[in-house]
Amino acid sequence: MPIVHIYLLEGKPQTYLQALGDSIHQALMETWGLPEKDRFQIFHEEKAEHFKIDHFAYLEGEGVQRSDDVIMIQITTSPRTIQMKRAFYKRLPDLLKDSIGLSPANVFINVMMTDEEDWSLGIGKTTLIEKLE
Repeated sequence: MPIVHIYLLEGKPQTYLQALGDSIHQALMETWGLPEKDRFQIFHEEKAEHFKIDHFAYLEGEGVQRSDDVIMIQITTSPRTIQMKRAFYKRLPDLLKDSIGLSPANVFINVMMTDEEDWSLGIGKTTLIEKLE
């Protein structure tokens, strides 16, 4: 049950945001085996003065040239393998290029892993542990 925070500049139409969220969830279902109904996404639309992502300075030699369309995706999740994370990192930019025309250089992803006991999804239970018992 990952929680996905999506940061981007304000002003995109709802259809763009919907396609963005759909693509992220599709990539998670394909690469992490998430169920269709395991979708927890929070969109953070920021004013330009509150969203400072360098376009060229960092990793310029790696061919990463971002534009103002850059999105930052931060995922908090229970443990995932490096293979799962790499598959997600590879799949998502392809889906976003097809769905909203986003350049792969504009897809910035950060995955933060937690332990299973760090999750309570309601009613006071350590859901990921108690569900398994």
